[in-house]
Amino acid sequence: MKPRDFIIVAILLAAEACFSPSPVPVQVEMPGVPVFPPGLFSEIIVTDFRDDAPAPDFAGGREFQAFLVAELGRAFKGKVSRMELSRDRQASAGVPEFWKKAGAGRDQAIFLTGSTGLVGQTRKALEKNKLPADGPFNVDRRGLIEQRRWTLSVDISAVSAATGESLYQTTFREERDYIDLEKPAEFAFAELAARVRDHLFLVLFGAPTLEERTLLRR
Repeated sequence: MKPRDFIIVAILLAAEACFSPSPVPVQVEMPGVPVFPPGLFSEIIVTDFRDDAPAPDFAGGREFQAFLVAELGRAFKGKVSRMELSRDRQASAGVPEFWKKAGAGRDQAIFLTGSTGLVGQTRKALEKNKLPADGPFNVDRRGLIEQRRWTLSVDISAVSAATGESLYQTTFREERDYIDLEKPAEFAFAELAARVRDHLFLVLFGAPTLEERTLLRR
């Protein structure tokens, strides 16, 4: 190739590089889509939650109710209130007249009700940094440790105060293992309830999410 031809090719390649798009990864905040249509409710009433796994030293249902009231108060622009309902333990979101009576005069409100259960179970597990190099079936050389697995289950219903009908119902289940077997139930509850809160707020408010996108930049 002649020197003059080489210079021309180099100029063309440089020009192409200048005008070729280059990918740029970015994060975009996307609005979430709530389950409920806008303007359906302006007040949230959190009732007592039935405790399906009662413990002598931890009132899971009452703790979850208090937690939910506090978190909703920070996230919801409308009114958040707490209501203790004297009801049969078998009463559920499927009893419209009960909820219409409880919500009389508050047609723009929804009830949040349901049940909770926090269960701890001690299990044996393989210690990750002491696994035998010659495979997992060498029982004599495997490192076994005890872990405490806490599981929080929450059945939750949103009920219209105007009609007494259930608007939404779902179950959240979160769990986590702890090496510290003496970790108190309150500590595990705080972590697991925060996860349930995040899922629930997506349902109620359609919280925004960060999504990965790629921009082409010249």
